[in-house]
Amino acid sequence: MSVTAFDGTRVLLTEKRWRHIVLRHPELEDKLILILDTIVNPDEVYIDIMGAFHVLKRLVGEISDYLVVIYLRENGEGYIRTAYYTSHERKDRRYKLFKKLKPS
Repeated sequence: MSVTAFDGTRVLLTEKRWRHIVLRHPELEDKLILILDTIVNPDEVYIDIMGAFHVLKRLVGEISDYLVVIYLRENGEGYIRTAYYTSHERKDRRYKLFKKLKPS
């Protein structure tokens, strides 16, 4: 399955990666639409030193403050690596040194 990211990149979610996400983060098992929407309409976007995109969606009424989806771009396409929930405090600590982009 694929979606077009905020920057126009086609981002794929393979069955193998989906199994990885729900195995490690079972609370996301019924959140596939939210994960895909986070890629398309993120509230915040960061790039790490390896070039991976970290797209974040602020949440209201969920079990945490943010959903984080990480994907890599290779040969013009994106591939989801993982997704997980994080708190506001952990987000601030983790992304303080990352390059921040403006979602379009």
